[in-house]
Amino acid sequence: MIPSELIEQIREDNFLNYMLKHVLKFDKYLEDTNKMNIRIRGFRYGQQDSDGQPLEPLAVEADIGYTHRWTKKYDNRLLCKLYNLQYYYVIHPSKMPKFTMMITLTGSHASPLLPEKQGLRHMPYLAKFHEAHRKEKDMLKHYLKTVDYLSILEAHPTSGYVHAHDNYFLNELPSEKTLGIIENHWNNTQKMGSEEHGIKIEIKEPKDFHDIKSFIAYPLAYLGKTSIGALSEWTKYDVIFNTCLWLSGKHPMYGGIGKQVRAFQPSRSLSAIMNKVTIDSQYFHLETMLKTRQDLRSIYKSPGYDDDMKTWMMFGGDNEQGATLENLEFCKRMDKLIMGF
Repeated sequence: MIPSELIEQIREDNFLNYMLKHVLKFDKYLEDTNKMNIRIRGFRYGQQDSDGQPLEPLAVEADIGYTHRWTKKYDNRLLCKLYNLQYYYVIHPSKMPKFTMMITLTGSHASPLLPEKQGLRHMPYLAKFHEAHRKEKDMLKHYLKTVDYLSILEAHPTSGYVHAHDNYFLNELPSEKTLGIIENHWNNTQKMGSEEHGIKIEIKEPKDFHDIKSFIAYPLAYLGKTSIGALSEWTKYDVIFNTCLWLSGKHPMYGGIGKQVRAFQPSRSLSAIMNKVTIDSQYFHLETMLKTRQDLRSIYKSPGYDDDMKTWMMFGGDNEQGATLENLEFCKRMDKLIMGF
């Protein structure tokens, strides 16, 4: 998956090659999961015929692509969420924020441009940054009087180190005193940066919805280098950054920091808007299986699986064509349900 020339560049880079074994494991993860599917089985019920009479439950089976942060389906999922957010403000213009405030957060770390400079390497710095970022967002809740924001992580283009772009939606302008408190908290209280290299704040006053640079184009401009759809545009530093994201949730014994770091994190209030979907609730889930080219392994079974399976077979589950091809529309809905849009 990862272009061989990028792996070779990392191998030959004295600043990055200590990460090579993790990069190779990340590459294998991408290769392996690219060959996987999730197979689901269950019952669809509550359907009616043309006369309004209830139909028998229908055994259904669907193969859903294995989805994670570095799949095209995840890219589509994120795009759909942003469309949902944009549409919300289009149909609720009174809810549109009066101001947007972009806070860019960077910090001090080791640098390939200054080999003599002492500082943290990528994973220790990610752990430090993740904790400082969390504290900064908690602090901002008390000063900005908003719960609406989009937080996006990006790689520094010449090192692969993480930095953040947090876009807050405001109805009141923060005072100069408040801005000073915010800057001081990041640079001095948390000792993450300096006046020259630490925190940057940019406030805009949108005249109409389109002045916000579109809720689709604006976040995606930062997220592009963490999407698998942009793999052909990755640099060796993007590979390092994405490897760090992948490693983050693992135990420190295995190179991680024990906390899953997300490149895109909306606030709960905006997430509720972005995830609003209509789902098929008239479905009973029987089994989830992990499907590879060589294997089909069950990873979830319903509590009454043995009896449920007999019923599933009785209602057409033993007829492979009946359980799959007749339910293409159901499969599409289940795909949307699992993907969250």
